[in-house]
Amino acid sequence: MNRYIRYWLVFALVVLSDQWTKSVTVENAAELSSRPVVVLDLIEGPENFLEFTYLTNPGAAWSMFSDYPEVLTVLAILALVAVFFFRKALELNKCPQQIIFGFITGGIAGNLGDRIFRDPAEVVDFIDVYLPVLDYDYPVFNVADSGIFIGAFSYLMLGILEARKEVREKRVERATR
Repeated sequence: MNRYIRYWLVFALVVLSDQWTKSVTVENAAELSSRPVVVLDLIEGPENFLEFTYLTNPGAAWSMFSDYPEVLTVLAILALVAVFFFRKALELNKCPQQIIFGFITGGIAGNLGDRIFRDPAEVVDFIDVYLPVLDYDYPVFNVADSGIFIGAFSYLMLGILEARKEVREKRVERATR
């Protein structure tokens, strides 16, 4: 059995669900642009907590680097290649890391697919969330963005937990001397 099976399963799940949801969004682009679909409306007022709409973005999160989409394409390719070459250092033989990097690289590949294969070469975004507590309309995003966020956040949490474990182990080691 492939020792990276969890990685490839999560990677495929993210890429396929991202591309499928984007294709449905593109098929309904005209309607979603003019009349977003309200998914969840838990708040009073004109804003909806969660709705599906249609936007494209040549840049990264919050439309950063919108004037440099080619740079983002190259960076995405380099990130995927780096994960491949540094898979031992990233400990991709371990289950949590496989899942985490499956989310991250699946998200990168999903958005990269838009940049390479869509005309215009822009990422399709459709998930619109309004945060009433902050009175903030979060930038519209997609499944690939969610994969990157979930993976990056999980990697941060894993790092914190591992660091705490090391500190505890050193305390126990010092106490038993």
